[in-house]
Amino acid sequence: MKVSEYRLGFIGFGHMAQVICKAIDTAKLIPRDQMGFVRRDPSKIKKCEQEFGITGTSLEHLVQKSDLLFLCVRPHQAELVLKDLAQIGVGSKMLISVLAGVQLPFYQKYLGSKVQLLRVMPNIASSVGEGMSVFTFGKESSREFRSVANLIFSNMGEIIEVPEDLMDISCGIAGSGPGFVFRLIEAMAREGEKQGLGYEKALKMAAQSFAGAARLILKGGLPEALIQQIATPNGTTEAGFKAMTAAQIDSHFRQASAAAAKRSKEISEEIV
Repeated sequence: MKVSEYRLGFIGFGHMAQVICKAIDTAKLIPRDQMGFVRRDPSKIKKCEQEFGITGTSLEHLVQKSDLLFLCVRPHQAELVLKDLAQIGVGSKMLISVLAGVQLPFYQKYLGSKVQLLRVMPNIASSVGEGMSVFTFGKESSREFRSVANLIFSNMGEIIEVPEDLMDISCGIAGSGPGFVFRLIEAMAREGEKQGLGYEKALKMAAQSFAGAARLILKGGLPEALIQQIATPNGTTEAGFKAMTAAQIDSHFRQASAAAAKRSKEISEEIV
């Protein structure tokens, strides 16, 4: 089946589902009239229909009409939704979950071992085509499913596949990582504002500095080598590095990723 022939269903249509929907539409992968969604809040259904040009419907109808289902609810809603899906029956349909902390065996517990599953951890930067999506496929995932999933998410940025036991730390780095970077950009911008630059100018300087530094690494540069290039003895960057070392910034930043990974693991334990 060609990708353009697929019928997609979003179970839950919050922020990440909307990002995925927009990316698919922008890339012209699948027509809007072949996409539908389910949303619990009736007051938001009409608004979503008008904004995205796709149709809200019942879960049963969505499952029957869809080849590929995106599970985009909150993790604590997973059990209830999976029980409903088990009653309806999903057969060998393709299911992509963006739920943090919910492991593949939990889905198989309700849907059976033959369901085609992908657990993916996208991040907020997917909305501007610069996302980092981390994949873990279930054992029954076909070559066709893998190909379709890669095509969809490659239109939102980069993809890395990892074993499921590495999804928690991947969440701490890729899933939550943009949030930590936002905090650092904001801190730099506020210092610029404090010293007279003006917040908007300082924010642009800080954001572009992060974007440019990231691009150098993505093009093959190694952090250690790049640091040596920029850290001139007795220079401004070296002075900043000394302040970072004194404040243990590296250690604290690692702790932030570790804390996010720990929480991802806790979510899976709470759900089970």
